[in-house]
Amino acid sequence: MSKSEAQTRSELIDQQLAQSGWNVKDPTQVIEEFDILTALPPGVAEPRTPYEGHQFSDYVLLGKDRKPLAVVEAKKSSKDAAIGREQAKQYCYNIQNQLGGELPFCFYTNGLETHFWDLNIAT
Repeated sequence: MSKSEAQTRSELIDQQLAQSGWNVKDPTQVIEEFDILTALPPGVAEPRTPYEGHQFSDYVLLGKDRKPLAVVEAKKSSKDAAIGREQAKQYCYNIQNQLGGELPFCFYTNGLETHFWDLNIAT
């Protein structure tokens, strides 16, 4: 039986984050549904792409300084994790634009396979 994204997150991804030392219930470590508000170009009232406007990243992992360290984009377990790749990348860039500082790392996962992408390294 296929899991929904919410089930994948609670049953698989939350557990994997915990095994890696992240406490999903501690907002000083992990923010779920991180609110990203991107600035639209002047004169543009509606987002032109799905990566503009109001967005929510599934997880943002915070460093000890409480600044975003990594974005984790989740997909339900029946989907290919790679479909979250571009979304995770855009969230990283939008968070950097919103908050400044270092570019967060990207993870995208379906709970069964997880990919890591350092956007500072050309691929």
